[in-house]
Amino acid sequence: MARNAVVGRLRLASGLRRHRLSAGLTLDDVAQRLECSPAKVSRMETGAVGANVQDVRAIAELLGLGDAERELMTELAREARSRGWWQEFADVVPAGSATFYGLEDGAARIEQHTTSLVPGLLQTRGYARALLESASAAGSAVVERRLELRMRRQQVLSRQDRPAVTVLLDEAVLHRPVGGLAVMAEQLSSLLAMSSASTVDLRILPFSAGAHASAGVGFSLFGFDDRVPPVVFAEQLSRNLFVDDPGEVQIYRRSLMDSTEKALAPEATRDMISGRLRALR
Repeated sequence: MARNAVVGRLRLASGLRRHRLSAGLTLDDVAQRLECSPAKVSRMETGAVGANVQDVRAIAELLGLGDAERELMTELAREARSRGWWQEFADVVPAGSATFYGLEDGAARIEQHTTSLVPGLLQTRGYARALLESASAAGSAVVERRLELRMRRQQVLSRQDRPAVTVLLDEAVLHRPVGGLAVMAEQLSSLLAMSSASTVDLRILPFSAGAHASAGVGFSLFGFDDRVPPVVFAEQLSRNLFVDDPGEVQIYRRSLMDSTEKALAPEATRDMISGRLRALR
């Protein structure tokens, strides 16, 4: 996998905290070595700010890390300052989107719940274009760039090291003809193909399921390796909500588990999509 600044920063942050606690040192101890405030060290350990190579080397020396671990942490500091492909679209997306795209591009597992629309990773070009044109007051040039970004994001699903993706779709998604009947039929056909090819573990939450823990809330839960804690992102109109507090993340995870239990199995999901597709045609 190519360098990923967002995931690199998370791995570095997790490592800095883990090694400091193992060494029995406080934030004040590290801050004194770096000649900075404990608040800055805390922000480095949460990934709120990046740590430069010089700071990481000083911390590694203070913590007595071996050569291999010191080199790993230094490389993560460099990775955290690399430029992701998605940053070239920063001027046409909401603030904070770079973090979302970086998490999506670097996750080992992606679990999503969506209430009214097919999520971006699974949208056809026609479906995505219809959404972007309806939601944007910007000119056609901006719409085209946002569409290019959305299609580029989907390359993660065809990579050799692609993440494991699970998507829970509310049944309402199947009944909202975004872009018209022809566009919606194409979108449903695409969902069937991806589900049948096991590219995505796709499940429908039918109307008959009634209330469930994730009802009315759309979000993505990104999982990584054992050294990086999971994080949640919720896309909104003007900005994105980032949740990394372990207790809050666990709330989202439990709600996903509850909703998954009430969702249709993959085969029944494909049957429902096929039935809706026949009705459109």
